[in-house]
Amino acid sequence: MGLGNLITGPYLIIERTIRRALSACLYFVVVAHEILYSTLESYRGTHSAFQRLPLTMQGGIAILMRLGRSTSRQQKYAKIRDARQIAVQTSTKAFSNGELDLDKFVKAREYEIKALEDALLRSKRSLSARAFQGVPREMRRRTASHDAKKVPKRLRDRAKKEMEEDNTPTRKRQFTAKVRLRLETAKKLREIRQGVTKKNEPQAKLTQRPNGKGEGNDKQVKDTKVKKNKLLEPPKPQSLFRKRQIYKTWLPTHLYHTKRAHMTVPKEPLWRFALPLTPTNKSYRVTHRASGQRGAMAWDTSYVSTIGLEGPEKSIHGLLKALGVGADSEGADIWANRGQRWLRGTRSWTGWLFEREGFPHRPIGPAMIVWHLQLEQASDIVMGGTEQPPQRKKYKRKVLIRVHPSAFLQLWEEVLRLAKVQKPMVMVEDLRFEFGSIEVTGPASTEALLATLWPSQTADNDSDEADNPSKVWTTIGPITSPASTPLGALLAFEIQDPRLHFPTPKSGPTPQDPTSQFRALSLLSSWPPDRTQVPPDIFLRTARLKSQRELPSQKAISRRKSLATPGSYPDPKLTDPRIPIMLLANRAPSRSQGSWTLLLPWKCIQPVWYCLLHVPLSTGGSVRFGGQREVQQAAFECGEPWFPGDFPGTRAGWEWEERERKRRKEEWDRKPKGKRVEWASVDLGKGRKGEVGIGWGCDWERLFYGPTKVGQNDERQREQQNLANGASDTRVLPAKENEQGVDEEEEHEKTPKHPKLFQLRSSIAHSILTSGSPNQDLLVGALITIKLSFISRGVTSPCSRIYRLPTEDPSLREQWLSLLPDPNSSKTRNKRNRRGPAPLAKDAAQSAVQQRLARILFEPMPVNPGSKEYPVVPEEKDLMGFVTSGNFNLGEGQVTGIGSLLLSKLVASQDPLGRRQDEHRKEGKGAWKGSEVMKEDRLCIVREAGLGFGRLAVWDIC
Repeated sequence: MGLGNLITGPYLIIERTIRRALSACLYFVVVAHEILYSTLESYRGTHSAFQRLPLTMQGGIAILMRLGRSTSRQQKYAKIRDARQIAVQTSTKAFSNGELDLDKFVKAREYEIKALEDALLRSKRSLSARAFQGVPREMRRRTASHDAKKVPKRLRDRAKKEMEEDNTPTRKRQFTAKVRLRLETAKKLREIRQGVTKKNEPQAKLTQRPNGKGEGNDKQVKDTKVKKNKLLEPPKPQSLFRKRQIYKTWLPTHLYHTKRAHMTVPKEPLWRFALPLTPTNKSYRVTHRASGQRGAMAWDTSYVSTIGLEGPEKSIHGLLKALGVGADSEGADIWANRGQRWLRGTRSWTGWLFEREGFPHRPIGPAMIVWHLQLEQASDIVMGGTEQPPQRKKYKRKVLIRVHPSAFLQLWEEVLRLAKVQKPMVMVEDLRFEFGSIEVTGPASTEALLATLWPSQTADNDSDEADNPSKVWTTIGPITSPASTPLGALLAFEIQDPRLHFPTPKSGPTPQDPTSQFRALSLLSSWPPDRTQVPPDIFLRTARLKSQRELPSQKAISRRKSLATPGSYPDPKLTDPRIPIMLLANRAPSRSQGSWTLLLPWKCIQPVWYCLLHVPLSTGGSVRFGGQREVQQAAFECGEPWFPGDFPGTRAGWEWEERERKRRKEEWDRKPKGKRVEWASVDLGKGRKGEVGIGWGCDWERLFYGPTKVGQNDERQREQQNLANGASDTRVLPAKENEQGVDEEEEHEKTPKHPKLFQLRSSIAHSILTSGSPNQDLLVGALITIKLSFISRGVTSPCSRIYRLPTEDPSLREQWLSLLPDPNSSKTRNKRNRRGPAPLAKDAAQSAVQQRLARILFEPMPVNPGSKEYPVVPEEKDLMGFVTSGNFNLGEGQVTGIGSLLLSKLVASQDPLGRRQDEHRKEGKGAWKGSEVMKEDRLCIVREAGLGFGRLAVWDIC
């Protein structure tokens, strides 16, 4: 023992001495460095003698200062090193005479243990992110760094703890005496209201379910008295949001959209609803991919209006025929054998409706009509398990009419007028706020709906045949496109509450084996629901109200899920709510994908919507939602006109045009004069100055009435002035009287009427253009909807002007025709040659190289738009329409547009739709090729508003 002390003692003394010496040296070095740096800095900044020093000394001083100054990167690494450093101390006190004293040893290591824990904590904090930084970018909020309520609930505790540790200043609400008094008054009123409600409720309504947990009630839902032939008031909102819905109505998913989308201006609702315009994230390309290539898009279309008809079948037939159902050539067979399934109630019909005796001059808009299923026997009618009393003498049927909200009031007035004329009379019901709907499109739309809509497990389903609609729906998975289903196909059944099986696990890829494909084809060819469909419960008001009232709260759903086995869903019960739904397959001639329309009760939209948008798709990601701009984009990429914006010949389309004019005018006024287009200075060539008509809108009045002369048509001048000033206001109030007592229908009648223009159906327009002697009554004011495709490069946008080829200047007409590509050139035949001719082979002959060089040198250079050689736009008399939608079409890979043309000016042009082509064929010369057909038939010139040059394009009837 003594020998050990003699050996270790000197070493410890030497070690302690060396440490003290090194610490003293380091201390003096740091102090000297700081003094030198501060001295040099002050000397350099304050004394002019520094400028008189030699350059070598100035450089040396600068180097010393640069060495003393640390960069931000060095400071960051120094912070990390400091965080990872662990302080230590000597342990000599723990040894007494070479023996280990346990108490002293632990106390000696206590400092090091605390230093180690502190270093671990500091190292973790220096590298970890805050709670609000772990949120995905699309969910982040601006105030999340100092407000814990702005982060998701799972991160709020962590955020509060971080703010307390960092002493983050948080904004606390200051309750003034006025606010405190208001809150106390609201609390008292709430308590009084709850007490009165409990007192007035009968005891029979307070019965709980057998489980005794208050998940719902089994009270009998009576069919409440419905106001017939009167507009329905919106549902009464909660007291917290009541003042925000005075002039508008919220969708069932309003709170979801307000956090994730740009909404309409609060004081300027769209069609009496607060609607989402577009998501806050970039969504143009994402919408294209999700709706056509991979994924799915969903829209809450509960704003679409629904009208219910009830009465004898013959009376309803007369009413629908008076509205123009089946009036055109496309739907002439709808009342014959072709429409038997629709009349029975197993298919839907989509088409245009017109005013009474107004076909085809007074169109209203497109609509969807569905009949309530008619049974073979009138007695013992069983509808979804509910028995109804037999009706043998007077059997009444029901019909649903779904129409766009912009045309609802016009259609409502016509239906009321026609219902009173029918003998016996038809009862009309406003069902706008009883039916909600969701539209889903995309390759994964069927997959997402299959994961969300689970048919309800009832005793009736177990005994039904295998081809009933609910079982057909579960086997429809391989059918990825709704357009593959039969025309107007529908499925009506009952589903479970989707929250019971949320979240849905990711499903596997769609089976593509021959067996699955054969089953899908046989299912589409036979379509069993045409035979096995039962009367849908969604037509019954009692079933709709019962499904809404029996919806359990989210707390009850969470309780059932917590009691279930981990990894499994709660077992279904007979007392679970059964939600009646109707699935409608939509398709159009130009749309390849199609879409599903899910119809269900208004208050059942929210739980289905939340579950639908969180379904993990097999292709990756989830279902994306869209707004009104995405609806327009989806229709535009499919080459379909969007109602009402692309139909200015209807009342709804004209009101939309007035709204857009006012919006563009306000945007133009907000811009400074140096950054906005001066319409009076637009150079159109040949000494013409100024834009044709109103630059910020489609001036259909100018096209229809012609240019106004000085001193004539003072009323037209005043109307143009009002439009220029943006004085017209087409906002329609909600379906109730406002604070000033103005009724909705009276306000609707005061909206400005469009000129004598009407939208002509495409089938009628095609027959007029191909016939030799068109009906002159149809030419006055008729507009046809067309699709534009540019021959060369070009851009179009709404309000662009569409000209026909010059009719009075042959030389100018030839200049425009000379811009057509040569059909014999290799560039026209092969799209790959747009970047230039194909390269020659390495061993090509010298003569071939010289020929290629000579052809390139002598080839005429293309004329750039805007140059002196480029042809000017035609005169105003050749103006024949406007572009209503235009942009780069991602579906086609080029710029396209949707517009309307005045039919009278189109017919006045030479050979509008190829009658000379038929003569060309009769002469035995065969069919025309490429540019020969375009030369005289469908060529037009498109000029953007504010530009002085146009581009060649080809139009086709939509």
